[in-house]
This record gives sequence, C-alpha cells and structure tokens, in this order.
Amino acid sequence: MNLGKKVAHAPLNPGVYLMKSAEGKIIYVGKAKNLRHRLKSYFQKTVDSSAKVQVLVSRISDIEWMITHTELEALMLECTLIKKHRPRYNVHLRDDKTYPYLRISVQERWPQLSIVRRPKRDEALYFGPYMSAYAIRETLKLLTKIFPIRDCSPSKFFSRTRPCISYDIGICTAPCVQFISEKAYRKTVESLISFLRGKNKKIFSNLKAKMFEFSHQEKYEEAAQLRDQIQGVQHLLEKQKVVSLKQEDQDVMGLDRKGHHVEVALLFVRAGRLLGQKTFSFGSVQEEDSDFLMSFMDQYYDEQFIPDELILPVPPTDEKLLKTYLEEKKKKPVKLTCPKGGEKKALIEMATQNAKEATIGKNLEQKSIVVLEELQKRLHLKNDPHRIECFDISNIQGKAAVGSRVTFIEGDCDKNLYRRYKIKTIQGPNDYAMMYEVLLRRVKGKKEDTLPDLLMVDGGRGQLSIALQVLKELEVEGVDVIALAKEKTISSFQGKRIERLQERVYLPGQKNPIVFADHSPVLHLLQRIRDEAHRFAITYHRKVRSRMALGI
Repeated sequence: MNLGKKVAHAPLNPGVYLMKSAEGKIIYVGKAKNLRHRLKSYFQKTVDSSAKVQVLVSRISDIEWMITHTELEALMLECTLIKKHRPRYNVHLRDDKTYPYLRISVQERWPQLSIVRRPKRDEALYFGPYMSAYAIRETLKLLTKIFPIRDCSPSKFFSRTRPCISYDIGICTAPCVQFISEKAYRKTVESLISFLRGKNKKIFSNLKAKMFEFSHQEKYEEAAQLRDQIQGVQHLLEKQKVVSLKQEDQDVMGLDRKGHHVEVALLFVRAGRLLGQKTFSFGSVQEEDSDFLMSFMDQYYDEQFIPDELILPVPPTDEKLLKTYLEEKKKKPVKLTCPKGGEKKALIEMATQNAKEATIGKNLEQKSIVVLEELQKRLHLKNDPHRIECFDISNIQGKAAVGSRVTFIEGDCDKNLYRRYKIKTIQGPNDYAMMYEVLLRRVKGKKEDTLPDLLMVDGGRGQLSIALQVLKELEVEGVDVIALAKEKTISSFQGKRIERLQERVYLPGQKNPIVFADHSPVLHLLQRIRDEAHRFAITYHRKVRSRMALGI
C-alpha cells in the first residue's frame, strides 16, 4: 500500500503519527486532532508549504500512528516520543543542566527544607530556580539560622531517638524528638514561606528588635550573630531586582530568530523579583514562531516548575490546548499572556534583548549549521551530518584498554549520548582490534539509539578500513564514515624536519586524503570532536588504570 492510500485510510481520531525514512528511522513525530486530515495536508501541494514540509515529505517512506482518546493525551504522548526517538525534523530541547530549587514539604506533619534539582508533581512548595548552586547552599545555611526547621532526610528524621548536632548549634528545633510543639514549628515554617515570598519587613523588624535586646543584656556574641544574619539577608535581597509589585511567579520568554536559528531567553520572576535567566539555542528551525513556541513549551515544562503565569512574545499555535496541558501538570490555573504594552511588555522586551545578546555572543557566521553544510559539501557526504559520533582508543601497551564514543548533535556535544567501552576480548597492544571490538559493540547495540549520520574514527586509513569492515559485516548501509589523522612531522635521523603532514581526513574509496586550511571552521569542528573523544577516552583509561593499581 503506497503512502497516499495509507493516509486515505487513516483514522479520524486524535493521536500521534510517526514518519519514517527508507532506513526505518523515525524522522518526525507529530500530533493531530484528526489524524487523517492532518496527514492528508502534508501531501497536498500548496503555495504555502514550507521548505521543511517539502523536504520532510520527500524523505518519508512509511507512516505509523497511535490513536489517543483526546488531543491533550496526544500532546503528552508527542512530548514523550520526541524525547525518546529524537527525530531529525522535530525541535529538540537539549538541556543537560538543571538549576536548584528550594523545596518545603508543607504536606508533611513536620515540613523539611531541602535543595532539589527537579521539582516533583507533589504538594510541596518550590522556590526558584536559582542560577548559582553555591549561592543557594549559602542561602540555605542562612535560612536555617533564622528559621530553624529540619533539613534532614525522612529516614534520618524518623529513626532518631535524640537530637543531632544541628540542634546543638541552633539551626534546628529537634522536631524529631518533639522538643518543639507542632503549632510552634508550623509558625516557623509559615514565617519562612512568607520571607521567601518577599514579605520580609516584619521579619527584619523582629530580628533587629532581638539584636538590640541581646545588646542591652550584654549578650554581645548573640547580638553579633544576629547582625551578621541581617546583613546576609539584606545582601541576598539586594541581588533580587523587583520587577513587579504583584507577588506572582512568572516565566518571561523572549525569542530572537536569524534565518533558521532561534535563540530563546527565559527570565524567572518569583514573588515579583527577577531571580535570573536561562538561554536555549536551536538550529535548523523551519517552523513559525507560534509552532516553535508550542513545541518548546511542551518539552520544557514536562519536567520543570510551572509558574502561575507565562508571559509570551507571540501566542502558541493552540493556546487553549497548551493551557489545559500545563494546568493538568500543575494542578492549578496557569495564565498565558501576550502583552501589548505596560509592565509585562517591558519584561518581554528585556527577555528579547537577552536573546539577541546570546545570538550575538554565539557568532552565527561560524555557527554549526553553516559549518555542517560546508562539511557535507567538502566531504561529499550522502547524509546531512546532524548526528556525528567519534570513537577513540586509549591504552598503555595494551593495558587498561578502553574505548570512547562522543556524540555531537547539530555541531554541539550531547553528553547524554556519550559512552565508554572497556576492552574485553583483546590482550596486548592492538589498536585496530580494539577499535573493531568497540565499533562492533556500538553498531550491534544500535537498538539503544539511532545510528549516526557520520561515523568518525581517530586515525588514518587503517582505522577507516576497520570501521568500514564492521559496517559491511553487520550489513549496515547509509552511514558516512571518515577518519581524522593527527598532524605529524617526518624527520631525518639527524633531526632535521623533512616534511610536515597536516591534519588529514581519509574517505572510503579515495586514495588521497583531504587537507583543510589551518583556519577552516570545518577542520576546527572535526578537531573539536576528535579532541573530545580523546579526552573522554583518556579520562576513563586513567580511572581504569587507577583501579587496577589498587587491585579493585
């Protein structure tokens, strides 16, 4: 059955569709309120069809779909499948950095104050995110001095029979052995929550009154401690610029687009105070801003704290659906606002300016998308090199032998896809055999994730032939392969330099290597990938060697 007939028989239900290439790779995941109508729209020739849609359709070999009960379920499933399969033509949120939050477990009898990296969907209160892990740890120390509530884990809390050292130094009231009443403890927790929400005038006056009281009683040490606490809190609050008189939690989004490159700046406003920002870079974005925003928010807020209000530069494609999706996750109402003027419009302008600055800082002329296009052109690659994997071997005379794999997506490293290999079958120094083992294990285990568009090995013709041999034995086609040989100098026995061989790229079926100019951005990218594979391999090698020396 050809694609036209298959699409004509697609169900009229809401659901998710998966588009596949001739190699069976999932290249796009989408959702639809009506699967048949949405899929038909891809194959209708209209003037308005974007370049992305035209290229995508030309590469579709098969389509599968999954029916859901509602469009909201389809949106949630789409987010999960994009993260799982990482399709080439979807927007990918690659964000391996998480920021800390302060968490107060108000749903518990004796609430705990802690630092977490990922907010859970529970009834606890979260404050943040904070940009500096060091700053939040120092803040936690300060807060426990002013508001002595427990920061120990539940297992430690419920197993104690006597107070710990935190009680002795005055940063906990020992609720574990009930040295404080539940009512008094709750009052301390409520004071802390009020402080974190910006209601701190009363707290300051109480601290100052207590400081003067200690001073009159000639308890100068205690008065000095309170003075230091007051100064520390003032210093903390001075860093938080007030941007709104309303005590609301808001995320403000700014976009900057240069061609197909989009930079996103996200400002975090908590209790009316600007805590910081985070930026995201996306290459090869063909969607309109509304579609892009919908996809970005769907993925980002799947695991992140959802504030009371999202202030956006443009309305998302399906604002009502997105609002329902966010409210289902937050279990509370969420406002989506696209301001035309006033205070919120000024926040959008601030976020947009930050996005523009991030774009300038990344120097788009040398950005990955331009370099990757040049890489494909110069090396005559069959595939667009969206995903590049590089392999390297590290050992000393065959001992503590290991291999490494680093993965670059759209020219940027994705450390979630790095892998380490301990050589299992080779004894003695044989780099070719070790590379064969590593590549064989990688390609055989391709079910764990998709194969690369470009497979790169550190070495010359010998390493290249090993890579080609592995692909041939396993009957894998459609993967470009190259080898990058390091620069070296050939000298005579008197020590005179005879010839300098620059970095060389070896290609299958080509006798002479390709040599790039020293200032070539393509060469710099390949060197960066190779050097990262070498760094990752040698780090693991040293770790294995240390364990062997210790007999572990």
